[in-house]
Amino acid sequence: MKNYLFTISFVIVIYGLGHSVKAQDWKPVPGHIMTPWAADVTPQNAWQEYPRPQMVRKEWMNLNGLWDFTINLGVNRPPVQSYNRKILVPFCVESALSGIKETVRGTHEMMYRRYFTIPEDWKGKRILLNFQAVDYHTKVWIDGKYIGEHKGGYDAFRFDITDALDPVDNHVINVVVWDPTNAGSQPLGKQCLPEAVRGYRYTPTSGIWQTVWIEPVPDVSIGRLKILPDIDTETLTIETILKGWGYNHRVKVQAFDNGREIATGEGDADKPVYLKVKSPKLWSPDDPFLYDLKVSLLQDGKVVDEVDSYFGMRKISMARDAAGFMRILLNNREIFQLGPLDQGYWPDGILLPASDEALKFDVEYLKKIGCNMSRVHIKVHPDRWYYHCDKLGILVWQDMVSPHTSYSRSEVGGAREFEAEWEAIMDQLYNYPSIVKWIVFNEAWVQYDTERLTDWTKRKDPSRLVSNASGWTDRNVGDIRDFHDYTLYPSVAWSPKYYPRAQVIGEGGGLDLPLKGHLWFQDQTMPEKINRAGDLNRETVTTVKDFEERYTVWIENLVLLKSYGLNGIVYTQITDVEVELNGWLTYDRKVSKIPVERLEEIHSRLFRPAPERGNYVLPLSMDKPQRWMYSFTEPSSDWYKLGNRGKWNSGTGPFGKNQMNVPEVNTRWETRSIFLQRDFNLTSTSKKVNIVVYNVGITDIYINGEFAIQVNNLRRTDSELKVSEVPLPEQAARLLKKGSNHIAIKLEFTGTDQPINFVDIGIKEY
Repeated sequence: MKNYLFTISFVIVIYGLGHSVKAQDWKPVPGHIMTPWAADVTPQNAWQEYPRPQMVRKEWMNLNGLWDFTINLGVNRPPVQSYNRKILVPFCVESALSGIKETVRGTHEMMYRRYFTIPEDWKGKRILLNFQAVDYHTKVWIDGKYIGEHKGGYDAFRFDITDALDPVDNHVINVVVWDPTNAGSQPLGKQCLPEAVRGYRYTPTSGIWQTVWIEPVPDVSIGRLKILPDIDTETLTIETILKGWGYNHRVKVQAFDNGREIATGEGDADKPVYLKVKSPKLWSPDDPFLYDLKVSLLQDGKVVDEVDSYFGMRKISMARDAAGFMRILLNNREIFQLGPLDQGYWPDGILLPASDEALKFDVEYLKKIGCNMSRVHIKVHPDRWYYHCDKLGILVWQDMVSPHTSYSRSEVGGAREFEAEWEAIMDQLYNYPSIVKWIVFNEAWVQYDTERLTDWTKRKDPSRLVSNASGWTDRNVGDIRDFHDYTLYPSVAWSPKYYPRAQVIGEGGGLDLPLKGHLWFQDQTMPEKINRAGDLNRETVTTVKDFEERYTVWIENLVLLKSYGLNGIVYTQITDVEVELNGWLTYDRKVSKIPVERLEEIHSRLFRPAPERGNYVLPLSMDKPQRWMYSFTEPSSDWYKLGNRGKWNSGTGPFGKNQMNVPEVNTRWETRSIFLQRDFNLTSTSKKVNIVVYNVGITDIYINGEFAIQVNNLRRTDSELKVSEVPLPEQAARLLKKGSNHIAIKLEFTGTDQPINFVDIGIKEY
C-alpha cells in the first residue's frame, strides 16, 4: 500500500496578528510517570498526521497546537471573551501533555479559542470543521456565530462552517465543552472523578482529546464510504454516501495493487459500485495485504471530488469442526485468536498517547510477542490505531463504550444517546478490515434490551461477528459466547453438538506484578497472593520470575481448552493502567515484564494444533459409567484419607440432576455439596497426569490422602456446565504411585446462588 498517509502535504496554520504563541508558553505538568515519547512533544508537532486514514483528501489544515483556554464555573454559557491560559490540543484537560492537568466536573465548562486563516485557493469551496473526538457535549461558534453542537465522547463529527465565515482573512473558532464524567449517564467507559474512584476506574478525559482539522470540499462531496469485500465471489462493493444532493453525479472507483490498477468501475452516485478482484490476495495477520482505492466524484465527466482509501480482502465467519465445536474462521480457515484487553490509557495523554509513533508501538509490540488480536475495551482508539492494525495484521474486537454502572437505561435520554453513539462508532470504523467482532455490552454494565441491540448490530453489519455481552450476563444471542475467567485454571462451557455459538474467554489472567520506578503511584504496594495448589482469581506476584512461571501455567491450561471448544483468549491486559498492575508492559511502556522473545515463545504454543486427547486411566462417567463412593454431607474430619470407607453410599456417575444443557446423570444429587472417592490404577509415574473436571463449583482434590489441587469453576453469572482440564502441579504429581491410587473429591457451591448440579471427574495420562 502506498504510504500516502505520511507524505501528504498540508497547509501550515497561520495565527492572526496579535495571537502568536511560543513554545515556552506550554510545558507538560509533572507528577506522574511519562512514556518515552512525551519528551518529543511540542506545540508545533502535536499530532500532525492525517487523522482519517480511510478517506484521505490532499487538501486539509491541521488545527492542533496551542489554543486559548479557560475553565468556567457554570453551564450553558456562551464563550467568554477573556482566556487566561493555553492548552495543547489535542490533549485532554486532565492530561500532563495538555499543560493543564486539572479535574473538570459537571459544574464547569471548558472554553477553547483558536484563530485561523483560510488559504486563498480554498475560496469558493465549502469548509468543513472536523473534530475526531471531544468529550462530551460540544458547542461551536465561528466568527461569533453559533453553528451547532454534538453529544458523544468517542465518535468523530464535523460542521460545515462556510456560511458562518465572515468576509475577512482571520477567523476565530470558539468551542465550549461540558463533561459531567460519571455524574452523567452518557457512555464514558472507565473514566471516573477522583472522589468517586472505586476499583478499576481511571483519570477522566474531558474536552478535546483528538485532532481538530478543516478541509475544503465542493458543494456536492464524498461524505463517507462503505467498503465491503467478498472473497467467495471475488468482489468488492463500494457505497458512496454524499454530502449534498448529487442527482446528476457519478462515482468512479479504482483499485490498485502496489500502484498497478487491477479493477475499475463506475455508476450513479446513489448506487453501489461493484469491482471484480480476481484471485485476490487475502488479508490476514500472517499476510496483511492491503489494496489501494481511489474514489472520484464526477459531474458531467469532470472530477469534482476525490479521496484515497484502501481495503483488505478478508472474511470472518463460523463453522462446526469435525468434533462438533463451533469454530471462528478467517478466510474460511480456522483461526485461534490471542490478544490483550486494550484499554487505551497512557500516563501522559490519558486516552491519547503522546504521538502516532507511541500509538504504533503498542501494535508493533503485539506482533512481536506473538499476538494476532486485540480487544478494544470500552473505548474507541484514534482512527490511526486501526490503520496500524490493518497495516501490521492485528484482528480487533471492538467494544461499545459503556455508561457508568450507577445509571440505568431508564435515565432520560440515556438509551437514545447510547444507541446513537454506537451507530456512529460503527459507521466510523466500518471500513477497517482488522475489525472482526463487535461487542455490544461489557459484562452487565448498564445492560438493557440485549436481544434487540444484538440483533440490530448484526443486521447493521452482517459481515462481522457479534457478541451480545463480554462476560457475566449472557442472553444467549449473537455469534459468540464470551466468558470472563480470571482463575489460573480457566474453564469453558460443555458444548453439546448443537451448541450454536463459538466460545472465547474475553478476559482472563490478570496477574499483578508491581515494578518499582514504573508505577502511577510510586509508593503503591501489593502483597503476594500465590497458591501453587489452588485456583485463585488474579494472583499477585512480586518477582519477574514468578510472573513468568505463573503466566506459563495459565497458558498451558488454555492450550488444553482448545480441545473443548475454546476459540480465543484475551489477557488482561497489554499495559498496567494507573492502580492496575497486571500488564505485559508497565504503564510507561518502558519494561516488558516477560522479555519479548520469551513471551512470543510462550504464546506460540496456543497456535499449534490442539493436543491429543490423552488416555483416560479413570474415564469420565458420561463416556463410560464409573462407580464412586459418595456422600452429600461430610462423612468425617478425615474423609479423604485412605481406607476411610464408612458412612458412604455407592453410585454411578455422573452425579447431579437432569437440567437443560447438561449430560444425562446416573445418580441424583441436589444438595450444595458432594463428597466422592474411589481408586484408580497407574501403569507408570513417568507420564504427565491431568485432571478433567466437569462441574459448576469449587472442587478440592486429594490424592492418596493428601491435598493435591483445587479447581474453581464457579461463575455465578454463567448458566452453563463448565469443563477444565488441569495438569497436576509438580507437588501433586509426587503423590502418585505406580499401581493403585486413591482420589477423593469435595465439590461445593458458595454464596447464595444454586448453580447447575452436575459433576463428572476423569484422569488422563499423556
